[in-house]
Amino acid sequence: MTNVRARLHVTAVASLSLALLASAPTDEEKPTKKPQVAQPKAKKPSSPPGSPTPGAAPISSKDECQTDADCVPAAPCHASTCARAPHKIADIPCTMECRGGTVDCGYNHCGCVKGRSGRKVCALVPGAKR
Repeated sequence: MTNVRARLHVTAVASLSLALLASAPTDEEKPTKKPQVAQPKAKKPSSPPGSPTPGAAPISSKDECQTDADCVPAAPCHASTCARAPHKIADIPCTMECRGGTVDCGYNHCGCVKGRSGRKVCALVPGAKR
């Protein structure tokens, strides 16, 4: 009985192999590679994820200021807060990524605004600097 089973298995495997070989594409039927086409540069999204909506409140710091020129990004890369100048920032390379909720790509800017206390403080102000 085991000899019969072995013959059935061999027959089944051989049949399956022949069926697979018969359905394989020939050299003439194989698809050719399409040439690489340069993709257009991605456009800056109008409203990136995490960016404040128009009319959103500035994100204030505790650093007092007199004018917008007194305020600079608090971090060298992808700053989401602002501080009073001269704020020492390490000179390091940054990625070219535009992150929402930061000063990247003109989504927001640093400015001097009236804080909750009534004093003018540095803040991350929504929108591009005008």
